[in-house]
Amino acid sequence: MNKIVLLASLITTIIILTIIALVVTFTISKKEYERDAIAQKETAIKIGRALLEEYFPDYFLGKEVPIAAEEKNGIWRVFNDIPRSGVNEEGTNWVLVGGGVYVEFRKSTGEVIRFGLND
Repeated sequence: MNKIVLLASLITTIIILTIIALVVTFTISKKEYERDAIAQKETAIKIGRALLEEYFPDYFLGKEVPIAAEEKNGIWRVFNDIPRSGVNEEGTNWVLVGGGVYVEFRKSTGEVIRFGLND
């Protein structure tokens, strides 16, 4: 009789440990999927550039346009990084108002929120 109780106790312990192992495994796996889809700035810039070149091809045609990215509250804003002021070859100061393009998308999912022109 003691052998049956011991065997039942061993089987119960194995079942409990298996359940604990499964819960831990599923918890760890779930955390891996909860990571942001676009966590790195470099990745956001690559995706943003591809989207901007697709939707604003004339803006990028035949020139290298510098691109920058900023993340705020889980939203990536990827935009062309153009100088806003400077001095031209004749020595005249200039200031740029508006111009440029941007795309915004969610850091967590990559969902595109909007495209637009910089103010």
